[in-house]
Amino acid sequence: MSGQEPERKRDQICLRCDWSGEAGGDTCPDCGTVLYRMPPPRAAMRSAARPAAPPPVEDVFVSVPDRAPVATQGSRRRAWIAGIAVAAVAATAIAALQVHGPGAAPAGSAGAAPGLRGSLVYATRDDSGWVIWSWDLTTGDGSPGPHVPHPVEMVDASDASPGWIGVTSAVGGRRVASLVHSVTPASGVNRIASGKLITWGIGGQDLTTLRYGPPTKGCIRRVQIRSYVVAFGTSDRRFDGPMCGVPLTIARDGTFDYVVATNGPSSSIRIIGSGYTERFIDDHVLLNLSEHGDFLVVPVPRPGEVRGHGTIPGLQLIHGPNVGGRTVSFGTRLQPFLPLDFLAWSWDESDAYILGSYRGVRGIYRLTVGPGVALREPQLIEETDASSVEATVSSDGALFLLLDGRLSYVRDGRITPLDLPAGMPPPGGPILWTHVPAPVNGVR
Repeated sequence: MSGQEPERKRDQICLRCDWSGEAGGDTCPDCGTVLYRMPPPRAAMRSAARPAAPPPVEDVFVSVPDRAPVATQGSRRRAWIAGIAVAAVAATAIAALQVHGPGAAPAGSAGAAPGLRGSLVYATRDDSGWVIWSWDLTTGDGSPGPHVPHPVEMVDASDASPGWIGVTSAVGGRRVASLVHSVTPASGVNRIASGKLITWGIGGQDLTTLRYGPPTKGCIRRVQIRSYVVAFGTSDRRFDGPMCGVPLTIARDGTFDYVVATNGPSSSIRIIGSGYTERFIDDHVLLNLSEHGDFLVVPVPRPGEVRGHGTIPGLQLIHGPNVGGRTVSFGTRLQPFLPLDFLAWSWDESDAYILGSYRGVRGIYRLTVGPGVALREPQLIEETDASSVEATVSSDGALFLLLDGRLSYVRDGRITPLDLPAGMPPPGGPILWTHVPAPVNGVR
């Protein structure tokens, strides 16, 4: 590629007065409320030779073709749920995500990363499109994998079959879920499902899709939600009927699926049952949800609600068993923690890593979500003004970061840069740590 093209900004929505558009800042031009920014794709990159075709109008309820049989390989890791960027509470706007095309690997790369194990899987761009690469951190071996549509998320799907990787791609105005069987050029890529929204289950064993149509009467629109068993390719219709509001995101814990829907100034988190949805938490939007049912949420002020000076709502934690009870806040009452984007869970999901702002410092923070009701103090991992941020966590607690194309890892509070082996292109999209070593037929 000869250069980089900046990504178009995502639309902003006011959850108080229903204004929408691009305000050029964080607050609504009509009522002054902090704006909510629509979710990713997080890092768009276009081909200069062949621009993408525009998405079809209201491309919903598209039939999904049958999957081909799938193969196996080896790995284990928990998948985290794709979070939404809650810029509605940010004091600073999220800059448009920058894209990083392929280029020469940093000079002086040693290949292996002493003290690290497993493999780092990442997406990058070449002349043929988006491609998956794997880097064995122990041996230094690197290997290219198959090409996939523009990936916005990768999850470890080894609970469905060892070695599988789940990929969520942005295709027009939809999301497409696919399986990569192994990170080799000849690996198969099986498309599973598509929808406006997609969330993967624990270990990639299953996934849920959501599609919706245009409004039919007032706030009512038709919504269709389906669950898929990844290993078998079977699906089940969870809900197909009317819902009030616009679905913003879908999330999953170890038991249930949840939908965040907004209707004018109101927003609610709804639980999905068999053939029905039910209001679960009102006046909040969901940043992310752990396997154990720990909700990371941000309050949405109601119309006419008066808040004192400096009381912008910050991130809160609601433990699954205590929903409807007391919430736990991060930061202080006058200086709450303002989340910008969810990055990753720790392996046991006791800690969450989030890009956010606290006491005026924008950076990557670690937040403890274990039991307790006291105020939580966010721990700053690294201060950063990077506009493109990706993260993944290994089973032994190493946090891998990709900040504007620069790789590093954090262990015991120490940040160490990572240099790719010579011949490997730099990452340009999501990153994922897995147990599986890279194939030996790559580069060293």
